[in-house]
Amino acid sequence: MSDQLLLSYAKQLLASRLSNPPKLEEVAAAFGVTKYRLTEVFKSSLGLTVAGFLREERMRKAQRLLVQTSLGLESIAREVGFSCAANFSNAFREYVGVWPSEFRENAPMEALTSMQGAVRWTSSKS
Repeated sequence: MSDQLLLSYAKQLLASRLSNPPKLEEVAAAFGVTKYRLTEVFKSSLGLTVAGFLREERMRKAQRLLVQTSLGLESIAREVGFSCAANFSNAFREYVGVWPSEFRENAPMEALTSMQGAVRWTSSKS
C-alpha cells in the first residue's frame, strides 16, 4: 500500500472514531503495517504524530460543533473524545486560545463553514 493511500485510510478511520479512537497498534494492524511505518507516514506527510492528528481533528470538530450546533459542552466533549467538559474546556483553551463558550459567542460563522484546519483564534477583546 502506498504511503498516501495508507495516510488517507488511516485519517478516515481515526476521524470517524474521535469519541473512541483505536490504539496506534490497532490502526496499523487494520492496514497491515507496523506502528512505526504508520507513525513515519504521518510525520513525513503531515508533520504530525498520530496523536497530533487526533488532537487537530478533535479541535476542528469541536469548533464546528460549537458554532453550528446548540449542543452543550458536555455533549461536545464526549463527541470529540473527552471524558468531561472540564478536560475538554482546558484542552480547547490551551489549543485555540479562548474558552469554548467565548469561541461560540465570538467566532465568525463564515470562517468556520469551510474550515480546512483547526483554528488557533484569539479574541479581539484581549
